[in-house]
Amino acid sequence: MIDEHKNWQTLNLANIQQRLAWVQQQPDGVIFCKDSGSQYVAVRKDKGQIKLCLVEKVNLHTDLLQSVFSLNNPLHLVSEYTQAMMLGLVWQNQPKKVYIAGFGGGRIPLVLHHYLPETVVECADVDAIAISAAIQCFGVQFDDRLTVAIQDGREYLEQQSPDIQYDIIMTDVFFGNGYFPHRLATKEFYELCKKHLSTAGVVLVNLLQRDEFYAQKVKTFQSVFSQVCVCPWKNINSVLIGTNGPILEKDEILLRAKYLQDGHEFSFSLTDRALEVKTGAELAEIIPNLDQAQVFTDDAPPAGYFDCWLF
Repeated sequence: MIDEHKNWQTLNLANIQQRLAWVQQQPDGVIFCKDSGSQYVAVRKDKGQIKLCLVEKVNLHTDLLQSVFSLNNPLHLVSEYTQAMMLGLVWQNQPKKVYIAGFGGGRIPLVLHHYLPETVVECADVDAIAISAAIQCFGVQFDDRLTVAIQDGREYLEQQSPDIQYDIIMTDVFFGNGYFPHRLATKEFYELCKKHLSTAGVVLVNLLQRDEFYAQKVKTFQSVFSQVCVCPWKNINSVLIGTNGPILEKDEILLRAKYLQDGHEFSFSLTDRALEVKTGAELAEIIPNLDQAQVFTDDAPPAGYFDCWLF
């Protein structure tokens, strides 16, 4: 079985590289730019790196890099927060089904699809143009194990039958100015996620630390999951990890991450990300005002949440 997986992965990598042949031939600069509602979806090639951004039409502003990868190593996760999202495998190392709200350039779905050949990865994203960019510029190809619905991430999950369960659920949804949809940050949404989690399933959420409502979002997450860990990256992103399964201590998280690292031979260090995980009382130490934060609910968005999200 191991040899079959290795052979499949070798063939799959060759197919990805073949799909990227057009990108390899392009000169540095913008290689994709299309209108998508209130923003442009733009892909830029820069010294072997391919970067996808969402650019606001009003002021041509963006300060969020949606996706990035290296042409020399298309299975390497360049952004450390995307590496941290892979920590879901610490809790579920052989997931049967994974659901991801938000697709962007499809970096995490592509990597999961490659390293876990028996896993089905379902995704949802509202931006069809971004998905087109992922297909044309990021080597993404859909099949019976990797699918995407052009749909709101919460709506997709709400429409699944009650018996549909996922071992891992991820949320990575931002607009170009940093706006994170309120309906994907409430107690009701996380209760919906819990409803569709398998036993010992895990939910991971990418947040911006500079978010004015960062503490409230963590507090809301804590209101639903019995164990919540945070993997912070510098002062930029934090990945929340929540489960109602067995509690894992930090040494066990690290041990499992090392096992995964050795088994899959990731080009990025999952072990390093595991070393950065904060648990228990450490969360209050790294997140100001966490104890006093309010829980988000569908019917009571906080004042100012929908104001212009320019930082």
